[in-house]
Amino acid sequence: MKKKTLCLILCAALSAVSIVGCGNKGDDKETKEETQKTAELDLGLDMDKITVATSPGYEPFEYEEDGELKGYDVDIWNEFEKRTGIKVEWEYTDFSGLLGLLQSGKADVVAAQMTPTEEREEEFSFSDPVSYYGSCVIVSEDNKEIKSVDDLAGKVVGVGAGNNMQGDVEAKYPNGEVTFETYTSATLENMFADMEYGRIDAVLAQDIQTYTAMKNNSNLKVKVLPPFNSSTGNLVMSKDNTELTEAVNKFLGILREDGTLKEISEKWIGADISEESK
Repeated sequence: MKKKTLCLILCAALSAVSIVGCGNKGDDKETKEETQKTAELDLGLDMDKITVATSPGYEPFEYEEDGELKGYDVDIWNEFEKRTGIKVEWEYTDFSGLLGLLQSGKADVVAAQMTPTEEREEEFSFSDPVSYYGSCVIVSEDNKEIKSVDDLAGKVVGVGAGNNMQGDVEAKYPNGEVTFETYTSATLENMFADMEYGRIDAVLAQDIQTYTAMKNNSNLKVKVLPPFNSSTGNLVMSKDNTELTEAVNKFLGILREDGTLKEISEKWIGADISEESK
């Protein structure tokens, strides 16, 4: 009787072990699949956090709403944090002071739709483009005098501090025929308001940025003149940090290939600005 009881106990124990073993294999498989789904993207970066400098107020690329930073560039970095597990920390300053944060080591990257120029590329490294846009002259809706960039002689033109479009126009008017009113913030609101009150005659801005402002404010009575130049918006890093530049370009390539960059673009702009127009 004792032998029979012992035999039954052993059989039961073996069955339990067998069931648990099968269960563990199934669990291991599910865990492995789940891990694969949430696996962190390895870009070869040995860092737990990355500091990204920007200038809020540049809607739809980076701006604050109810205390939350939002926009095209912000979504790119939200995706970066989600995929890599590297925490993104934001540092704010005026547009004209962004490169200074890189120089001082207070930021690793600048995300503010900055365009490469020969002068900037001497000191900094630029990523592959995250956007393509047109440089435009913006005037009041009832302005019939200014039809293009060729009509700015004798005019006062508003421009954000550090905006390279000013250099493009200055090159066209080498004798100083155009007076520039510089605004320390990258926002358009003050410039458009001054244009409405007659303090300035026109504004230099991206077509994308202006169309977004018009979309969000039906009372804005301005018109966008044909682009006088086409350019790109890029991320900026220190020139000696080639490892970070390569990693960022690899990441952007992945977003472009899997359609995420296009989705982000259509969400904020209503069109795909992540690829150059043919």
